[in-house]
Amino acid sequence: MTGTGGPQFFGPVSGSQFAIGNRDVVQHQYVGGGDPVPQLVTTMRALLTGLETLGLSPEGEATVRQDARAVLDEVANEQPDEGRLRLLVSRIRTALSAIAAGAVTGAATGAAELVQRTLTDLHRALL
Repeated sequence: MTGTGGPQFFGPVSGSQFAIGNRDVVQHQYVGGGDPVPQLVTTMRALLTGLETLGLSPEGEATVRQDARAVLDEVANEQPDEGRLRLLVSRIRTALSAIAAGAVTGAATGAAELVQRTLTDLHRALL
């Protein structure tokens, strides 16, 4: 990009964000730290281990369990389907968000901590 009164680039530019001519700008950029698969595996295993303590309905618990196992199955593939992983993780996040927001009663403090940690880890793994 070249022009008068603005920045000039005379070589390749990548991994950057620019706001030109804007008064108020808020930008966020996250550069992933490598392979997300190990984080997903760890997160799904921890979720499956503590799933019964979360206070979900039997149907909700069964759905989250099925989706978490499907995530583990998918990441075990040589070339995991990123779209399928995002869909599964999105469904898990939706189910757990109700607990994080306090919408599900009967969830103990430890359960709320597990949910928050799981949501944070999922967010980091699939950004």
